Amino acid sequence: MERAMFESNFPVDQLSCSYAVLWNAFKRLAGECSESEKQALFYDTAKRVYRLDVP
Repeated sequence: MERAMFESNFPVDQLSCSYAVLWNAFKRLAGECSESEKQALFYDTAKRVYRLDVP
């Protein structure tokens, strides 16, 4: 999970589905992941890759 992350093209994605539908799909895809894997998929990897200075 250290090299994977979820991404979207929202709000352009809104042409095909709502934000709630997209977010629920991401949660279902990550459903069997551990909490640390989810943290990496939804936050840590993007923070590291894009060198974001956020807490």
